[in-house]
Amino acid sequence: MKKEVVKLIQSQLNARGLNVGAVDGIAGDKTFKALAKIKEIPTDWPNDRKLIGFVQLLAQENNIDVGSLDGYWGPQTGYAYDALADLLLKEKEPEIWRPEDLPDLNPNNWPKQDPQSELIRFYGNVGENQTRINLPYPHRLSWDKTKTISSFSCHEKVHDSMLKVLTNVLNHYGIDEIKRLRLDLWGGCLNVRQMRGGTKYSMHSWGIAVDYDPDRNPLNWGRDKAAFAQPEYNAWWRFWEEEGWLSLGRTRNFDWMHVQAAKL
Repeated sequence: MKKEVVKLIQSQLNARGLNVGAVDGIAGDKTFKALAKIKEIPTDWPNDRKLIGFVQLLAQENNIDVGSLDGYWGPQTGYAYDALADLLLKEKEPEIWRPEDLPDLNPNNWPKQDPQSELIRFYGNVGENQTRINLPYPHRLSWDKTKTISSFSCHEKVHDSMLKVLTNVLNHYGIDEIKRLRLDLWGGCLNVRQMRGGTKYSMHSWGIAVDYDPDRNPLNWGRDKAAFAQPEYNAWWRFWEEEGWLSLGRTRNFDWMHVQAAKL
């Protein structure tokens, strides 16, 4: 785990009166003895999971949407940490730069994401009308890379389009290049929740959005840092855009992990 994350954890443990000593970014015995006193964190979790669990707990306490307290570092936990660092260390809300929209296609007539009544008209209510997509190549869980999946849930109206895109990806890149580019690192699809930092439903709530490689494409990274902004991913984005899917990275220069079957 990165030192800056551990430093935040140590400083917040010290603030609770749980003395961990120096805030040095090195998680040692004092840090884990302090974490053992946090009743919300299971004692049988591995140490790394306890650290992540405390970050998630801090997010919940500061009204930052982090999902469940499960000790796994997924996209929501990454967002929550960035928001926590800004809130607790810089005393400000995170800023996101959004450049002008780029032209795009829409052969499948995907609806606009606002107003959300249009999404409901086209897709139905959140969490409904789901089906499983059998993947043309195996996906690894981005939060547990030892686990592989062969299918996941998505909305029935986007199933064929998504399958076409991923088949094109396999045919173009091949499995070895897919692994090198981490196009098999899946960050999630169906997840009924509100948008991060907002009150409306996320596109994931309908199973019409999917995230890939969140570790190297976190929410607030722009073209200067996000892996998916590099030229070797141009074909990846072309396959999605030919089907009318929208990349927030390509159109707004943030959240490069995310692609959705809804227009802005």
